[in-house]
Amino acid sequence: MTLTRFSLPLVLAAAAFSLGAAEAAPGGNAPVVQAQATQIPFGFTLGDARQPTTSHVAKLGSDIAFPPGTFDGFLGGLTNTVPLTGKLAIPPANGYFVAFRFMATTGRVEIVPDGDAAGTATVHTGKDKDCKATQTNICADTDVTAKVFIKLSDVKVDGRALDVGADCRTAQPAAVTIKALVPISLPAPPVKVTSTFTTPPFAGCVGHEDLSRLLTGLVSGPGNTFVSNLQLRCFSSGCKS
Repeated sequence: MTLTRFSLPLVLAAAAFSLGAAEAAPGGNAPVVQAQATQIPFGFTLGDARQPTTSHVAKLGSDIAFPPGTFDGFLGGLTNTVPLTGKLAIPPANGYFVAFRFMATTGRVEIVPDGDAAGTATVHTGKDKDCKATQTNICADTDVTAKVFIKLSDVKVDGRALDVGADCRTAQPAAVTIKALVPISLPAPPVKVTSTFTTPPFAGCVGHEDLSRLLTGLVSGPGNTFVSNLQLRCFSSGCKS
């Protein structure tokens, strides 16, 4: 059964038992991150009509709005600070930019994950005033980093195709770190999350000629932002495998 307010007492009882056992263990304080085999599934929808998943490209002064995506993964428990892993899936989007302040440029932008996102979550209960911000009985302070390649294709300048080849993407993944207080019980309202990241240089942008340095000069650099609404879709056994 999906965790709801009706199952909260059972969850809190289990959490209290786990916490008490950890505190009673020899050797002093419990570890900051629990080392346990617990794997509680969760699922979030990423982006909605009010706040789509949007990336601001600092050098070009342009925004790219992506279709709704998902962030599905596992929480390593319900007490203290626990591991969190997840798979990020964001559909490609068509972007519009003005290069060199006068050249209309369009292109297809794809976010390609480099493995799973990973980080930690510090779980709070209804006794913590922080959870009031999420309007739920259980919430978590998350610190998660997703490493993603940024891939470009179908580039056109002033309506003319610019051949960037089939493997035009950042040479290294960009690290997008999201720190936010999110709900982990239903029903829950969406939570706006933001992150600032650096776009690495591009490589492999080879068609008729190598355009990697050109795209690096146009796009790569610090100060880019990622903004989205996270909407809790399922938690615990309510998530279908």
